[in-house]
Formats: sequence, structure tokens, C-alpha cells
Amino acid sequence: MSSLERIVFGTTADTNADADATTHSTSALLRQGGRPGSPTVLLVHPANLRARCWRTVLAALPADWRCVAVDLSGHGASPRRAGYGPARWVSECVALLDALDVARVHVVGASVGAAVAVELAAAHPDRVASVTTVGGAFRAAEPADTREFLAAIAEVGVRQAVLDVLADEPGLDEALFAAVAADISVNPDDTAAAIWTAAAAAAGLDAAPRVRCPTLAIVGDGDRGCPVADSRAFADLTGGRLAVLVGHGHLPMYTAPARVAAYIASLVDGTRPHQPRRDPERAVNP
Repeated sequence: MSSLERIVFGTTADTNADADATTHSTSALLRQGGRPGSPTVLLVHPANLRARCWRTVLAALPADWRCVAVDLSGHGASPRRAGYGPARWVSECVALLDALDVARVHVVGASVGAAVAVELAAAHPDRVASVTTVGGAFRAAEPADTREFLAAIAEVGVRQAVLDVLADEPGLDEALFAAVAADISVNPDDTAAAIWTAAAAAAGLDAAPRVRCPTLAIVGDGDRGCPVADSRAFADLTGGRLAVLVGHGHLPMYTAPARVAAYIASLVDGTRPHQPRRDPERAVNP
């Protein structure tokens, strides 16, 4: 795989009635494509993880593709900001595309990153060529579940709270569990709570009817937080495809990176004016 480089770019300013505008920076990992005209893929991580959660998927995507994985504000190497949520994160993604002079992009988003991808496609249809979701956050979380996770953050901190949720995640062996642990974005409790509150309210299905590009919803059959039914609803609303990964849970970018990459490639190639690659073996949709 071509090497990843860390880039930093300016994003839209925060303003309020009592303060001057402040320009913020956002960080991303960039892999330059090897051929002019090859597609650009933007990858958006789940809440409380970071851009590098996509590293094994990136390694399996075609080497000539230009790929960029963003650290949303409050995650990874991007600084904390006042206020979080899909609308803010969409604006950061648009700023990234502008900074890289990318006119049109294939967007891949996992969990709340999927909600960001859907909102991006709905708000900027001229900029998005396709959307792939991975364990997409298509409905707001139950209030009781949100309260329980916020209480866990207050009690043990965000890192341990996330790990406790993933303790029996399907397909996540000891080595992969350690990889996820290393990728968690550790923030002060108030920041972690603000990010999770915003993520829990994300409902990608709300924007789905306004998506006009090809779509693909990838989901593990063991995903408890973002179940198969929600991804199926998104696929139905957008006229897209559904790929169910049997034996996997909420994080197939860790547990099945080659299959995730193959599905992404099949969608991207299907939108391009040449003979697409043969689709990867389809899982049976329950």
C-alpha cells in the first residue's frame, strides 16, 4: 500500500455574538493515488475512534485510488471544538474536499460516520459520487441507552466505556480488540459526553430520501447497536444494495477489512465508465 501522510487544513470558523471568528484546523490521513483520473474515496470513522481505524481497509483498496480518512473534530489529531454533530462534521468534510481540490468523491462512513456520509450526499449531491455505509447509525439511540453510556463515561472514562461495550463483539479476537483499544480517541469526560450525545442523536434515515447517488449498506448480522433492519431500510429508501456480513458485529472494518474493501470497490467501479470488477461473494441477506 502507498504510504499515508498526515495533512492538516483549515475549516470553517466558529462564531458567536460575543467573540471574534476563530479558524480551526482538521487533520486527515491521505494516500495519494497512482494514476490521474482514479477515484477519490473519503472515509469517515465512528464516534470515539479515529481516521486510522480504516488502515486495513485502505491497504485492501486499489493502490491507484486516492484515499483520505478524516479525523472529525474531537477525534484523533483534530482539536476539540465547541459543538459536535453531523452538520458540523459535514462542513469539515466539505472543507477537506475543497483543500484537496476534489470535485467529486466516493464517501464511506461507519456508524455515526455513515450518518455524516448520508448528510453529505444529501446536502451536496454534486460532490458525492456514491455512499457506502458500514454499520450505519440510521436511527437515534434509545434515550435509556444514551443515559447508560453517558453514566459509564462519567464512571470509568470513555476508553473503558467503549471497551466494555465491545467486550463480546462478534469477530473481535484479542489482537483486534487491542487494535480497537489503541484507536479510541480519549477525551475529557465532558467532551466525550458531548460527542456521544451528538452521535446518539444521529439519524441517517432522515436524509436518506434526498440521496441521489448509488448506495451500498454493509452491516454485520451481529450488530446490536445499528441492526440489519436499519441498513435494509436505508438501502430500500435509496434504491441501493445491502450486504450482510455473517458472523460480524459493529466493526467490520477491523474484523472483515478485505470484504469491506471488496464491497466498496464493487460499488465505486460500478459508477465508473468501464467494466466493473466482479462483485465479491455476497452474504445471504436474512
